[in-house]
This record gives sequence, structure tokens and C-alpha cells, in this order.
Amino acid sequence: MRLILFALLSALCLLRIPAVVKVKEARASWLASVFGLIALYTLGIVTPLDTIDSFLGGVNAANLLQAIFALLAIFFFNDSVRQLANVPIRSWTYYAPLLGIPIMIACFALIEDKGPTSANFIFDRMGQLATAAYVGTYMLTLLFTVIRLSYMLRHKARGLLAVFSAGMLLVALACACHLAYVVLFHFTPWHELALGIGSWFYRLFYVGLSVTAASWLTLFLSKQIPRLRRWLVDALWLTGLRVRVNTNRSRFTPLWDFFNETLEDGIYKSLIELHNYERANLTTFHETIQEKLSKIEARLEARI
Repeated sequence: MRLILFALLSALCLLRIPAVVKVKEARASWLASVFGLIALYTLGIVTPLDTIDSFLGGVNAANLLQAIFALLAIFFFNDSVRQLANVPIRSWTYYAPLLGIPIMIACFALIEDKGPTSANFIFDRMGQLATAAYVGTYMLTLLFTVIRLSYMLRHKARGLLAVFSAGMLLVALACACHLAYVVLFHFTPWHELALGIGSWFYRLFYVGLSVTAASWLTLFLSKQIPRLRRWLVDALWLTGLRVRVNTNRSRFTPLWDFFNETLEDGIYKSLIELHNYERANLTTFHETIQEKLSKIEARLEARI
């Protein structure tokens, strides 16, 4: 499940790169996918955990980084959804999740005998109050952020956004299970019950995040694919026409422009090159080609 989530976040991250440059609203979701990838990476699913943590001193600092990056990923997902739902920023609820990070760092510093590197770092030290405070702060912050995110979508949870909200609710349930595990294991003698409840955390957490990432990716593709398909066909046709009539000294120039420009910019540049070719050679293209060029120009002007 972790590898599936890693693949989904990788796809989101790569597909959002073009939009990040031009669209301010796309940056929050892109940062969320980047931080999510880093958080998963620090779990050791790509590079062994021992190798990662050895660069950080071999004292399980990778666990702290994973928690911080996971919080940042959820925080920026929260901000992306806020923009999608047109919800204004309310300072204390907006920045509250970030306050958990310095508290987590302080609690982590107070944990005794933090080494050596271990995937069971939390479980082995749950007897310490500092560990319980560290994990409890992490889970409370995650729970607050996820519930706030779901609350923002309460009036817009239709279709894919409903699936997105369902994934977030699974994450919230996972956080609640982990909080129950921390409280029961550290403050009561019911360790078996605590372990039973805590065992549901990873199952619910990664399923919930995978559902959320998949619905977000599908939502993005459903909006972008028709647009990309339309502009891509036009760009390829114009590039082919430029190569065929040899509008430039080098036949590689149109191909280079196709890859070096955004689709809309490449189309605009190709139209200029083709019109310059007509004027320079005192000629006009065939009527069917002229009609096609006029339609592309009209679409481009309508978008601008």
C-alpha cells in the first residue's frame, strides 16, 4: 500500500509541475505531493531506513522528519482544498497545525536513548512520557487538520470530492485509533487492547491517503486531459506543417519549439511562423489549410 501511495504521489507531483509555474492555486497541492513523497521516502520504502537514519546520526531522527513532512503534506493539501472550496483563511485554524511541529521537536529531544535506528522506535519507548507526548501531538495535529479539511468540503462533497472526503475520514479514524493506542498503552495496564486498536492505524491511514491521492489525481486528469488533447493535436499539426513547408532554415527548429514551449505558446509561435512564411514567399496555403489555421487562431483568441 505504501508503494501504491508513493506511485500516486509521484504521478501527482510530475503532472502538476507545468501548472505550478503559471497557476498560483496549483502550488499548494504540488507542495503537498512533494512533502508526502519525502515523508514516505523517510519510512525506508525506497532507500533502507538504516541508510537514511545513519546520515542523521542513527538516533531515529528519520522518524521525526517523517512526522514533520507528513504534517506539512496534510497542511498544504488542506490549503489546496481551502482554495478549491473558496474558504477564507481564519488565522488560528489555518496556522494551528504548524504549531504542532515545534512541540513535536521538543518532545522528541526529551526522549531518552533514541538510538539505534529501529522501525519500532515508538513502540519500544512508549513507556516514556516524552514519547507519548510526541506521538500524541503528532496525531492530534493530523486529526485536527483532516477534520478541518473535511469540514470545508461539507457542502461540495459530490462525485470525486465525495471520494476524497471519504479518504480523509479514513485518515481521521486512523489518527483516532493511534491516539487511543497512546493513551491506553501509556496510562493504563490494558496493553493488549491498546495494541489491538493501534494495529488499525497503518491499515486505515495508508488506505485513506491512497483513496485521497487517487481521487485528487483523477479529478486533476478529468479537468486537464480534454484540454491537453485538444491543444496537443493542434500543436502537432502545426509543427508537422512547419516541417513540411520548411518555414525555418532548419527542420529541427519547429520540433524544438514544440518541446521547448508550452502548448499554447508553441501554437502561437507556429501560427506566426506560418504567416511569415506566406508573406515572405508571396503565397497562401490551400483553402482547407487556411480554414484549419483560422479555427486554431479563433480557439487561441477565445482562450486569451
